[in-house]
Amino acid sequence: MTHLPHIASRVFNTPLMIDSKKLAAILAVLAPRLGLKPPAVEAALLTEQRSRKPYAVTDAGVAVIEVSGSLVNRASGMDAQSGLTSYEQLGNEILDAATDPQVRGILLRLDSYGGEANGAWDVASLIEEAARVKPVWASVDDWALSAGYLLASATDRIWVTRTGGVGSVGIIAMHLDQSGWDAANGLRYTTIFAGDRKNDFNPHEPLSEDARSVLAAEVDRLYGMFVDAVARRRSLSAAAVRATEAGVLYGADSVAQGFADRVGTFREALAAMTESLVKPKFTKGGTPVSEANEVIQPAASPAAAIVDQSAVAAAREQGYAEAAEIVVLCTIAGRPTLASDFISRHLSAAEVRKELLALRAEADKEEIHSHILPEAGTAPKQNLDENPVVQACLALAGTKGAK
Repeated sequence: MTHLPHIASRVFNTPLMIDSKKLAAILAVLAPRLGLKPPAVEAALLTEQRSRKPYAVTDAGVAVIEVSGSLVNRASGMDAQSGLTSYEQLGNEILDAATDPQVRGILLRLDSYGGEANGAWDVASLIEEAARVKPVWASVDDWALSAGYLLASATDRIWVTRTGGVGSVGIIAMHLDQSGWDAANGLRYTTIFAGDRKNDFNPHEPLSEDARSVLAAEVDRLYGMFVDAVARRRSLSAAAVRATEAGVLYGADSVAQGFADRVGTFREALAAMTESLVKPKFTKGGTPVSEANEVIQPAASPAAAIVDQSAVAAAREQGYAEAAEIVVLCTIAGRPTLASDFISRHLSAAEVRKELLALRAEADKEEIHSHILPEAGTAPKQNLDENPVVQACLALAGTKGAK
């Protein structure tokens, strides 16, 4: 019961990226404790009890990361018992797998109706960055809806089961007005506040038109971001994504409409990724490429000759393999500018990983949570080609190749 106010604050008056049926299931649990009549929901939606597990790595080097249950920014220790997946933990698992030398590819196994909007964009960006280093696939087994689909769309390839569903590209928000219940129970709240917006979304009063407009504007803004992200990542038009009207696409139909790539089970997806890693294809020029994400590691470009020579020297002294891994670590963690410092300090990749995770944890503590985030998802994307340390490693790679 002590968690109820906290849970309610994360359900009401904030935009959510969750399928409406799952939202109804959450309300069915909360409503009786809030003195409300619960909505009718399917029993299966109320039995979500899958616990988080550390990711496993197959003999072929595929890290299988579970993305199941309702997605929340931070689970506050409740995820293991309630079937929640926190973006914070998921991001750490992806970062660790992307920088683990034993991992050659990452397979996300999704079974989620979605969840909170806050935090989803950061993990989706992290998945995109990881996919630039190693192949990242998604196996939808059986749901990747709303925020779950935002994560799936950031991968190189999406597999979906024959009965699985993807999509639900939409945003939803609700306000709970319990003023009628208060009156019926002899309760009357008086609120004293300064600032016209301070009392917006008060559950003990009807929602004002101004507050409704503020929340509707945020829903529309996040919806536009969601549509644009899916359209860009799936090579679809924004009009085609909007035309789904946040509906769910199933099995072969999701492939036909461009929201998935293949129909198959989780085992089939895992087998296909494993085969792609151990049996590379070849281009006409004879350059090996992996079918997993069909990305060819670029040769050193002419621009790589014009690099920070001190970074080249530091990378050479540290050792190319170690330095390259440090660059990858920092890039995926969103802190590419730290790579040169780490290399010059002669830190090992393991030590760098610990420092980056510590910095991430510290940033999480300092973050101020807001239901309305004006700048969410608008930060410019880091261009690796312009990173001097990356260019230094590329130049060093060219030097090694010439020997």
